[in-house]
Amino acid sequence: MKLVVDSNIFVSSYYYGGNPKRVIHRILDGLDKLYVSSEVLEEIEEVLNRPKFNGDKTDISSFMDSIKKIAIFAYPSEQINASRDVKDNKYLECAVAANANYIVSGDIHLLELKKHNEIIILKAKEYLDIVESGNGFH
Repeated sequence: MKLVVDSNIFVSSYYYGGNPKRVIHRILDGLDKLYVSSEVLEEIEEVLNRPKFNGDKTDISSFMDSIKKIAIFAYPSEQINASRDVKDNKYLECAVAANANYIVSGDIHLLELKKHNEIIILKAKEYLDIVESGNGFH
């Protein structure tokens, strides 16, 4: 699958585990392809490094290096204004540029859209249910 993953999934994966971690492990294991734009990568790194999480800078840097090694860069060429939270539009723009199948997110503003063009927007658990049941599409 071709995925764009919201920063909150990376944060949940890194700090808490659960379904978000399973999504990230699918990417690291080569089962899914992660697409990012420079804006998306910047947000992921910025959020992981927020003082409230008190994360280890070296570990976060290593985690980000792992992500950068496997991520495929998308170069958005169109501006999209579909989300009520304008900061979330970068994920839609990246997904359109990548021709992604899914955006995996925990963000209410993205999730309420459900779909943008043919790109399905869903939670980590919903995504895992689809791909692990074999009902996803490639």
